[in-house]
Amino acid sequence: MKIVSVVGTRPNFIKEYAIEKECRKLKINKVIVHTGQHYDFLMSDIFFRELSLPKPKYINVVKKESHGKETAAMLSFLEEVLKKEKPDVTLVYGDVNSTLAGALASVKLRIPVVHVEAGIRSYSKYNPEEINRRIVDCISDTLFAATRESYENLIKEGHPKKCVYLVGDIVKDSLEIIIKKFNIKINRGTYNLVTIHRMENITSNVRLKNIVEALIESKQDIKFPLHPNTEKYLKNFNLLNKIKKAKTIELLPPLGYIEFMKVLAGANKVLTDSGGVRREAYLLRKPIISLIDIVWFPDMIKCGWKYIAGDKKRKILQAIANFNPQSPRPNIFGNAQAAVKILSIIKKRYGKR
Repeated sequence: MKIVSVVGTRPNFIKEYAIEKECRKLKINKVIVHTGQHYDFLMSDIFFRELSLPKPKYINVVKKESHGKETAAMLSFLEEVLKKEKPDVTLVYGDVNSTLAGALASVKLRIPVVHVEAGIRSYSKYNPEEINRRIVDCISDTLFAATRESYENLIKEGHPKKCVYLVGDIVKDSLEIIIKKFNIKINRGTYNLVTIHRMENITSNVRLKNIVEALIESKQDIKFPLHPNTEKYLKNFNLLNKIKKAKTIELLPPLGYIEFMKVLAGANKVLTDSGGVRREAYLLRKPIISLIDIVWFPDMIKCGWKYIAGDKKRKILQAIANFNPQSPRPNIFGNAQAAVKILSIIKKRYGKR
């Protein structure tokens, strides 16, 4: 059988890592297609090199434009790839524009779509990721849920039970392999890790200013890898020099995945607006301070390991000073066997197409 795997962003590459390793074991013919959504060395190539992922057979070049134009360009590119490759199934990950484009191109060619990480809900109607994941869930032939809550969301929405599978989190698979392979030590260090990249935060002078002022006023040691877009808006809002003058804040360049995981593994707490980093922080037993109000995986909040501060300076400062979870950290993401389960089900459902 042949699988076309559609990737385009950092979270996709991490999930692809575990799937790729399992495909090699099973000798499954898998074609990696890069949509170009993140295509520069720091955001893309370095992940393939560090994780020893094979070079994508097809690589698209996309101009950074509106969501509609970007998705349309990727859709057109993927349609031609799928016509040429004629796979038995198309595999898409998560909630990015690449996933939406891959699913649409595939289903219009009557090629079944498999959605890894289906059923996640934030219930924020106009959030771009929420739009993507809901549409992709509706047109997918097979839905793989990372958590019990995601599985139940899909069943409540009326997706046929025979098409929905609770397999656990593919990110946990990849993370456990990487920690062991690169001998990454996990400990509660003396610094906090900060990542900010979401457009809701970086394009708002008010939100970004509140967050930056809280980081400075906390007077705690902070490591802050700077996303290129974040750096641009910090300059535009005259905030970059303020951060540079803060003796407790260490600005870092964008990091490759292995280097980032080492910094994350040694952090005390994690302040972030990234869905992926929040999940990785939880898996590495780090208290999470969310700098965005949008919630994925509410179980992390219910068990007391994630605190929603948003852009409220007072809440951010209080959390940096006082948020130290004492409750147990339940295993909500499975047993790191998601890749094995996913490919077993794919082979069973599509191996004879």
